[in-house]
Amino acid sequence: MTQDNKKTDNKFGFRSIIKRLDKFGIKTHKTMLSDAFVGADFSSCAIRWMRFGVGFFADVILTLKSSVHLDGYKGNDRIVNAYRGAIDGFHRCTERKCYIISGVHLHTIGDFYAHTNFIDLYSLYARQQGLSLDKESIPVFSTLMENQQFLSFAQSQGELHAGTYGLISDIIEKIFKTKPKEGSHTLMNLDSNKSINGGKPFAPSSTFTKHEAAVYVATEECRNLLQRLL
Repeated sequence: MTQDNKKTDNKFGFRSIIKRLDKFGIKTHKTMLSDAFVGADFSSCAIRWMRFGVGFFADVILTLKSSVHLDGYKGNDRIVNAYRGAIDGFHRCTERKCYIISGVHLHTIGDFYAHTNFIDLYSLYARQQGLSLDKESIPVFSTLMENQQFLSFAQSQGELHAGTYGLISDIIEKIFKTKPKEGSHTLMNLDSNKSINGGKPFAPSSTFTKHEAAVYVATEECRNLLQRLL
């Protein structure tokens, strides 16, 4: 391959497109899962299949399945039901030793924090209530999904919701640098420190980003599940 072809492939090639569209990247999910497994009692085989499920299977094979990534989900009730469903699905699949699908459910847990406005809402909520803004003080959603005070606050701010994602529109947007649409995955996501919203500080005085907050809390929730604390 010539140098010019390499440049073209880097800009427009399949690998480039996949890299650009990676949602809360496979590497991030796998790192979170590895950290969350510390202290858990699963076999190395189970861990290997869960890593496959949380990474490649969820983000490549099931990339267009909105229920896995919560793409376009809107409303407190729908988000809560989806989150509870991921927790229940993880337990059900783990009991049946369907570890690949267990990993897919963990992927959904991670994507909740990266693809919805939860981190944004909690930052506002904590400041309004005078709560700690330390990363370690951000609660996992399983402790808030039945908290009526928080849910009422979320409702007052337009409710919990995720960004919309469309493969074709996002490919065009990423390659040709078109302006992202309001409410899109591109504007909302916390997939990395390089994303529009993910690179912003969690709160005005925070030394960590919204992406780093999302990774921390998602890892904590996965740890609770993997260590059978939830």
